[in-house]
Amino acid sequence: MQYLRYRPLAILLVVLGLFVVAVLVGYVGGQAFLSPTTSVPRPIRPTPQPAPRESPAPPAPQPLPEPQPGPQPSPQPAPKPEPSPAPQPPPQTPETPTPPPPEASPERPGVLYRVQVGAFMRKENAEARAAELREKGYDAYINISAGLFRVQVGAFSERDNAVRMAEELRGLGYEVLITP
Repeated sequence: MQYLRYRPLAILLVVLGLFVVAVLVGYVGGQAFLSPTTSVPRPIRPTPQPAPRESPAPPAPQPLPEPQPGPQPSPQPAPKPEPSPAPQPPPQTPETPTPPPPEASPERPGVLYRVQVGAFMRKENAEARAAELREKGYDAYINISAGLFRVQVGAFSERDNAVRMAEELRGLGYEVLITP
């Protein structure tokens, strides 16, 4: 009977010990996870310098002297290598003026410009807007892209025509966007 008297106390101590161990492991693990790690900063790489157009030929490697049989003299300090001459800049030649880059034409071949008059998440809203535009005489259609129902008018090969259509629709109170 004496044994049963201490058993609940032993169970309580074991549970309490496991709880303390779990709290300590959680605390130490949390500190390790949340503490900032010190990282060694990476060295900055030097920017590569463009190679000169005409670089002097590198000097030919000097052959090593062969050891001579016989008494060896005491080692002498190695002669200091002579600094190589600085590379000479290429001779200045008059630069030919570079032609200006061709002006980027706003027209790209094969691209059709559309005037977008709305983008809706619900198909019903897009259909209502397209029907409203058709009643006013515009050839409106719905394009589905990226999960949106886009109401668009026209498919113009020249951007100027799309701009004119966009201005006309803005005049009617629509917010428009020209898309390629």
